[in-house]
Amino acid sequence: MLNQNQKTLVIIGGGYAGTSMVHSLKNQKNLKVILINKTPYHLAQTDIHKYLCDEMSFEQVAHDLNDFTRNNKAEFICSEVNDILFEDNKVLLKNEEIISYDYLTIATGSISFFPRQIKNINEYAADIKDIATLQDYKEKFFNLINTNRQNKNVVIVGGGLSGVEIALEMSRKLKNKHIKSDECQISLIEQLPNILPNMDPYLVSNTEKACNDLNVKRYHGAFVNEVKNNTVFLSDSQEVPFDLIFFVIGVTSEKLVSNENIEINIKNQIVVDPYLRIEQHKNVFAIGDIAQTIDEEGNFVLPTAQMAKLQAKLTAKNIINSIEEEPLLANNLKTKGLMIDLSGTNAVGLFLNLKVRGLIAYLLKRVVSKVHTRIFNY
Repeated sequence: MLNQNQKTLVIIGGGYAGTSMVHSLKNQKNLKVILINKTPYHLAQTDIHKYLCDEMSFEQVAHDLNDFTRNNKAEFICSEVNDILFEDNKVLLKNEEIISYDYLTIATGSISFFPRQIKNINEYAADIKDIATLQDYKEKFFNLINTNRQNKNVVIVGGGLSGVEIALEMSRKLKNKHIKSDECQISLIEQLPNILPNMDPYLVSNTEKACNDLNVKRYHGAFVNEVKNNTVFLSDSQEVPFDLIFFVIGVTSEKLVSNENIEINIKNQIVVDPYLRIEQHKNVFAIGDIAQTIDEEGNFVLPTAQMAKLQAKLTAKNIINSIEEEPLLANNLKTKGLMIDLSGTNAVGLFLNLKVRGLIAYLLKRVVSKVHTRIFNY
């Protein structure tokens, strides 16, 4: 029987935030949930380094959103969004279909950042957060390391979390295949003085040790000026050769598809109020990487999968509260820690203010991943 009081929630984006929100609301009979995503898959981005090195299958990192929404009592639309008409409460899809909503959550995540000041960057601007690109680069990596020649080189530009996990996992793969560094060298370029900028010294020191143990060659303190003829040209005049290159310098958000005047920051993140709502439209929420959020100390919150999931659960609760005319809950969320894979069954992390490393840290990281991916297991 049709529920005359049923409200419609549209969620744009099938990443960590969007899928967590769908799952949180699966038993709400007074709410119709529609998930819109431009691809039919959810990508578990925290495990892409494992997939690149064939330590995880495609099915372990890419989850079908049609099956997911069907099993979570939601509707799925695979389409790009052309525009959002906030005043009219409507979403315009690429095929010109119009979706009306009572509540809207924007959870479109982030895309890889490619600095335009690097000469020729557009020729190498492949975003491995895109599933097709990820599959292509996995094939390129294995084709390269399986070729029978010397002096092969893989370069990872960006020494943040994704960069170090990819570099270390690839180096472990070479070691397991008995490929020496003079046959294939993994190099990591980070313009700041150390890898994992602005992270806890405990995480940095353990990750640096792992890089040394696995012969990851590191370049620090110089910018990438140009990429040309299979060579990276650094600002300190060093030249780094490559056969395969990954740019994981950082992320930015896709610009909001709306002609209306919504406040965004320099990274295209949407500025939200303490309840994760867009200031001008109280029935519209923005969560995950797309949202600019600030902690109690006034610092910008680092966009992570863990934070996206926490914000999704909070927003799900607030939408129910709004329907039931109950007070909303403010965003005072804090993450429980951070885990970094150091390749194989080695990891390091901070968990509830405890320092962990080795197998224990690895197992904790796998548990965190499974807590999320279990929502796709029926």
